[in-house]
Amino acid sequence: MHDVPPDLSPDIDRRSLLALATGAGTLALLPAPLAAATDENADWPAWAPPRTQLYARLAQLGQAKGRDLRSFGAVMDGRADDSDAVERALASGAAAIRLPALPAGAALRLTRQIRIDRPVAILGEGPSSLIRYEGRVPHAFLAMPQGDDPARFLTGVHIDNLAIERPPPFKPLGVLLQGYNLRDVSVTRCTTRRMGTLTVQHLREKLRLIDYRAAKPDVDPAVAAGFSATRTDDLSDRIFVYDNRVDAGSYASKVVRFNFASRVAVVGNIGRFANISWWGGAARWNQGGAIGFLRRARDIYVADNRLSGANGGVYGNNGDGILVVRNDVRDMLDVGIDFEGCFNAVAENNSVTNAGNFCFATFYAARNILFRDNIGVQDGSAAGLAAAWATRGYGKSTGRALFALRSAGFSRGDGAVDVAFVRNRFRWTGATGFGTCLPSYFDRLRVEGNIFENVNCDLSYGRTRLLALRDNLLRFDRAGDAPAALLGGGALRTMIAGNDIRATVAQPIGTAAILIRETLPLEGLEVSGNRVAAASGSLPIVVQSPSPATAIVAGNRTDALYAARPAAIRGDRNVTAGGAPVRVQPLPSEYQPADPPPAPPSKEPRADAPSDDPTG
Repeated sequence: MHDVPPDLSPDIDRRSLLALATGAGTLALLPAPLAAATDENADWPAWAPPRTQLYARLAQLGQAKGRDLRSFGAVMDGRADDSDAVERALASGAAAIRLPALPAGAALRLTRQIRIDRPVAILGEGPSSLIRYEGRVPHAFLAMPQGDDPARFLTGVHIDNLAIERPPPFKPLGVLLQGYNLRDVSVTRCTTRRMGTLTVQHLREKLRLIDYRAAKPDVDPAVAAGFSATRTDDLSDRIFVYDNRVDAGSYASKVVRFNFASRVAVVGNIGRFANISWWGGAARWNQGGAIGFLRRARDIYVADNRLSGANGGVYGNNGDGILVVRNDVRDMLDVGIDFEGCFNAVAENNSVTNAGNFCFATFYAARNILFRDNIGVQDGSAAGLAAAWATRGYGKSTGRALFALRSAGFSRGDGAVDVAFVRNRFRWTGATGFGTCLPSYFDRLRVEGNIFENVNCDLSYGRTRLLALRDNLLRFDRAGDAPAALLGGGALRTMIAGNDIRATVAQPIGTAAILIRETLPLEGLEVSGNRVAAASGSLPIVVQSPSPATAIVAGNRTDALYAARPAAIRGDRNVTAGGAPVRVQPLPSEYQPADPPPAPPSKEPRADAPSDDPTG
């Protein structure tokens, strides 16, 4: 057992970071088990219908109460305008409308957006049940309750097992179904071309009742617009997006975007130039992101999707109770998986390959966030995606960062930023140098049991609070481009213990295996049980901080140990690989502090975060 500084013990970390698994916090994060056995994964939420059950229910509805579109005058030859026929079918009150399989070249042709204001299921028979949408507005169907009362909801809209295309020269990138104030809505087994699948927004947005720019830090703009400060019964609810195939054709559209919604399951979709995102309010501290305000995107399950070619893969603002699991995300302009202003979220067993800025990230407040058992790979190629897609990029993309915190506005020491990275694998495969991890302010950060391959992890940042770097493996088979800390930090209380750092090639002079910087006058420091193996040259442990009065640097295997105040180091049992004792020496010139770590910014480091816009 390490001599752990207070507030960094494993028990405390486990309680804070995994409280949701035991039902603590505002919402249970890990979905409850199903009452009956299904063919879904064990983490499937109890509130979401399993796919086989939903599809069987829709098929039964179609057989019992479905009406064929041809009975309403639809020609479906790809040339005649069938918009009137679809509107007649909806006006008939039929519980289900069937779109039959069509021969090659035939399609249900729509020349205007179709309005849905009652419960209905639109059911196809597979990809040959084709809609060709040629309307002026980009979204094919609009579903919302009658009138403009934001307290009313439309319940029971389902679209299943059909295809839709948006042919040139019509503007692409709309969606099959745009909705406002929806409950019990599903879009499943659909194929889209030059379109996305679903957006769900709130009527308070459509009526422009929410003014984020005029908000104040102590006033929740959603409450000012009429949302409850404490209840969630004014949100859209029960949104299910399963097994769709989205090919937007160009940058970029949506598998789904949902705003002000609860109980959303997004499973088994494939999205090319398409993403999954949510909006539960603005995340900036002065626009509704204060930690005392309710998060209004809640109970979110995103599983087993494959996404590529968008700004971000899976991301969103002001969510609470989120599980993102087993998704494959590739070639994103900005981020792979990103929680912005979110609470109680787990990203687990995901793979992110190449993102312009970060594979995994948090922005703004990030309470009780866990990244576990994920794989992140960067090779630098994502830095060129904006030019390749002829679109605007996000910041100064380098395609090198494996994970990042971006916490602007939340450095008050009130527990707003509490994040853990556990058992992940981070890999840099670019031609030269290292990948990196980018810090920002945190109240508590735990990095434990990860594997870093040619990725350095220096988490030094001004005025950070509690940092634990434990049991990580860092391997380097190339030289860095410049001197660096392979592993580092310097929070108010810091523990760096049990890490294994291996370099099979010599590193630039001034590179440290472990570097502790001064960010605040340290109250507690332990560097213990770390193992450093350098094939050639020196990779020392370096303590640049002149405080605390006593620091524990003990039981490490290293060829050199340097400190700004050697007398302040309790340096027990430090040895070389051959067992020779290592004594603490003064800092050589190449390890003298240069610039201090960055301090928390007063403004956001990047104003155009990927979902910092309610439209997605």
